[in-house]
Amino acid sequence: MGQASRRRAERRAQRKKPTVADSVTLRRLERKDLPEVQVLLRDVAENAESQNLDLHFAEPSTDNQFATCLVAERQGAVVGVAGGAGLNLTLGELGVTKVEIARRIRLLDFLAVRPTDRGAGLGTLLTTTLLDRFRGDGARLVVAHLAAGRHDLVPVYTAWGWTIEPRGAGLPIQIGSDPLVIGDAPTLRGAWKALAPGVRATSLPGIRVPVVTGAA
Repeated sequence: MGQASRRRAERRAQRKKPTVADSVTLRRLERKDLPEVQVLLRDVAENAESQNLDLHFAEPSTDNQFATCLVAERQGAVVGVAGGAGLNLTLGELGVTKVEIARRIRLLDFLAVRPTDRGAGLGTLLTTTLLDRFRGDGARLVVAHLAAGRHDLVPVYTAWGWTIEPRGAGLPIQIGSDPLVIGDAPTLRGAWKALAPGVRATSLPGIRVPVVTGAA
């Protein structure tokens, strides 16, 4: 590279704006973050006050050992948060233990970004990093429940590679040998994303809608 070309490259590098990853630090949720996190959650969820954030601090147990919550921090302020945990099913015999279901299937409980920081890729960074954490400790499928009125989330999650189910239809998942529908409240839309090979929507005999198989 000639001297003139090198100078042009240096000028372009100087003009390049910092990326989201350069400007924030992602880390695990700490108790000192709770006031700021609750403010973020109130902005995106009607039931923000009832979000069980304590499970991210409690000693590991059957119900919370797979809980993970990340915050994005910039200059000492929490500007984004994403959290999830193992799917907690308390039904009868499913052929798969409760702990194994929680390990293989995760629920994305919440995702929030400060309004002034939206549109710059911070939500993508938080979600991608959280899902990588899920994969790292054995998750094969992640699911979410989108409020029926949040039509703005559909193209966002679709762009992230999620499959969005019709409102009120729930999400059929095969657990063991039995298809099970979760999140079928009329105010919710189910969403899911495969985290491992072999997890896919499959047509099963006698069932009119595709069922997510290969997860548990």
